[in-house]
Amino acid sequence: MIDYEKLSEEIIQYRRDLHQIPELGFYVYKTCAYVCNVLNTLDCSVEKILQTGVVAYFDFGKEETLAFRADMDALPITEETGLPYASIHEGCMHACGHDGHMASLLGFAKILDEYKKNNADVKYNAMLLFQPAEETIDGALKICGTGIFDKYNIKAIYGLHLWPMLQAGEIASRPGPMMAKSTAVNVTFEGVSAHCGDPDKGKDALEAACRFVSDIYNFKSLYVKDRSVLKFGKMESGTVRNAISPYTALNGTMRTFQDKTWDTLVEAMTNLGEEIEAQYGTRFSLDVSQSHPAVVNHEELYAKVKPALMELNFVELARPVMIAEDFSFFEQQCRASSSSWEPEPIFRSMRILTTSMNLC
Repeated sequence: MIDYEKLSEEIIQYRRDLHQIPELGFYVYKTCAYVCNVLNTLDCSVEKILQTGVVAYFDFGKEETLAFRADMDALPITEETGLPYASIHEGCMHACGHDGHMASLLGFAKILDEYKKNNADVKYNAMLLFQPAEETIDGALKICGTGIFDKYNIKAIYGLHLWPMLQAGEIASRPGPMMAKSTAVNVTFEGVSAHCGDPDKGKDALEAACRFVSDIYNFKSLYVKDRSVLKFGKMESGTVRNAISPYTALNGTMRTFQDKTWDTLVEAMTNLGEEIEAQYGTRFSLDVSQSHPAVVNHEELYAKVKPALMELNFVELARPVMIAEDFSFFEQQCRASSSSWEPEPIFRSMRILTTSMNLC
């Protein structure tokens, strides 16, 4: 018999412990060690993946496996909370809830361990994936290349995310598009420097870049009606105040849900950049090669788990959010086509974790 009150206290402690040791990207060595120390006390196989990721496999003797993922890395943010369990790593903080994600999954691991001890009739094996480098865009993609999904015959994968926009105790989801496709947008203009007192001898990369930002924002406002975001948050240009800038770099982000919207915006940026290139005599380049897909919930699986969610304090989101997540790579790797899949009993055990999200 699982003592859920005691388990909740353990989850809180996991979260506080992990909150104190935030680490970045793939360099989550202390975090990895902590997770392994907990899992090694349970009846599961534990292996490392990509050096600092962790896979825990609970074998119930079934052919197919369900996977559950938590991300591990933190953000380069200085914590100023003054809490007794605040980060001890200067300039690094679990400000995106990944400490809570790991703590919840460790709690779920203890539930699965009890299932094994009690010989519970579980229909699927369970694989718990602790993933590094979610914040750096390439963690999930690299894990997909390891063959781990084929090794354990994964048929579906689930992720839980703490979401501060919800009321305490709520759990939310939606069928279909859930989170946006995220694309890093890098634009450069190369010109010719000249003294500002003799501007005709130069080719102004800064002016060209400013024109580009203004015109592409105007184009999107007028002609792109699908929900999307295109914004530039960083510009680097010039060397001194009285010389025309020979080089300007723009760094931004694009968020979309539909491929046609992505294509429209990329085509518009390309055409506009070439027009400005011709007008100003500058050289234009556009790089949109770094991206990850939208998170799209499998509608058939969603319909099957929704009855269990409805027993909780469940909210169905009216529309997808512009936040992005590399969980989408796992979805592409593991498109579930499981018409026989039922949400018992592994999924229902998650209800304990989703209703005890007050981890502080």
